[in-house]
Amino acid sequence: MAPILENRYFIYEDYISALKSVLNSHKGTSSSMDELGYSVLGNPIYKLQLGNGSTKILMWSQMHGNESTTTRSLFMFIEWFLDSKYVNEFKLYIIPILNPDGLKKWTRENANSVDLNRDAQDLSQPESVLLKTAFNSFQPDLCFNLHDQRTIYGTPDGQQGIHCSFLSPAANEDRDITPARLRAMHIINHMTHAIGNDSLGVIGRYGDAFNANCVGDTFQSLGVPTILFEAGQADGDYYRSETVRSILKSLQCAIEVIALNTDFDSKDVVEEYHQITSIETNFCDILIKNVPSAGRTVDLSIMYREILENDTLYFVPFLTGINDHSVMNAHRVIDMSLVDSNVDFEISQGQKIVSNSLDIQIFY
Repeated sequence: MAPILENRYFIYEDYISALKSVLNSHKGTSSSMDELGYSVLGNPIYKLQLGNGSTKILMWSQMHGNESTTTRSLFMFIEWFLDSKYVNEFKLYIIPILNPDGLKKWTRENANSVDLNRDAQDLSQPESVLLKTAFNSFQPDLCFNLHDQRTIYGTPDGQQGIHCSFLSPAANEDRDITPARLRAMHIINHMTHAIGNDSLGVIGRYGDAFNANCVGDTFQSLGVPTILFEAGQADGDYYRSETVRSILKSLQCAIEVIALNTDFDSKDVVEEYHQITSIETNFCDILIKNVPSAGRTVDLSIMYREILENDTLYFVPFLTGINDHSVMNAHRVIDMSLVDSNVDFEISQGQKIVSNSLDIQIFY
C-alpha cells in the first residue's frame, strides 16, 4: 500500500498527485484524469476514465468526507485494472473523491452541511450535480457506490461484528426485484464469497428500505444495476488496513464476474442474496461490563470519536451509554468482575473517558 494510504486520513492534494503518477506510469494504456468540476469551497473534483471496452461502470467514492477506506482501495484497484486484461473489456468512469471539502474537514457532509447521499432529488449541491451529470453523460451499464460503515454494526444475535456490507438498493417503495436489482444481487453474492474469510467479522447485507433521496436508490430506479459497498470493521484495526484489501478484492471479483457474463437462475440468486447476514446497530467500540457503582454494577458503552487536528486524525474515547440495552457486544469487551479492583477512570467534560490501567486512551 502506498505510504499516503496507510492511515484513514490523508491530504487530498497528495492523493490526487499519487493518482496522476499512477496514470503517468501507464501512458501506454487508455487512461485519462481531468477536472470534472468544483466543490462548494472551490476544490477541484477529478474524474478518471480508464479502459476502452464496451461495458461501462461508473464508480464514486467518499461522497461522505470522513469515509476514506474505499478511496484507498480504489487507488490499488486502479493500478490493478490498468495492468489487467480487463482494460480492453471495460470502460470505467471513476470519481475517487466526490466530497473533497468534507475530506479536508473530516465531516460526513459537504461544506454546506448537506449529506450528498440525501440530495439525489433536490440536486442542491454542486457535487451532487456533478455526479448526476456524469451519470447522464456516461450512461453506465453498472454503478458502484463506495462508502464506509460505522463500528456500530453487528450480526442480529450480537455475536460478531460486521467486516463489510453490500446492498442491491431497492428501486421502489415495494422493493421489487427488478432486473437491475437482480443483476446487482448476482454480483454481490460472488463478492461475499470472495472476501468471506478475510476477517473474524461477518460480511453483511445492508438494509434495503427505499429512499429516493439516496443516489444508489435513484440510479437503481432508473434501471442501472447499482451496488452499495460499505467498508466496515470487525476487530481492532481502526486504520482499516485489512478492510482496504477486502474492498480491493471485492472490486476485482466484481470485474471478473461481470466479464464472465454468465446466465444465472433468478430464484437462486435472490435466495442466496437473502442468506447474507443482515446487520443491526448493536455494537460499540468498548464495552466495560460489571462496573461497581453505588452498591450495584453497570455496563459502560464507549465509542471513539474521530477528531481531525493539524492534519492528524485522533480517535478519542467518549462514554455514550450506561446500561444501554441496545448494545449487545463490542470490538473490545472488558469484564470488571475479572479485573483487579484497583482501576482508574477519568471522565472529563463532554463525557470523554480515559483509563491508564485499562488502556483506554486517545490514539492516532
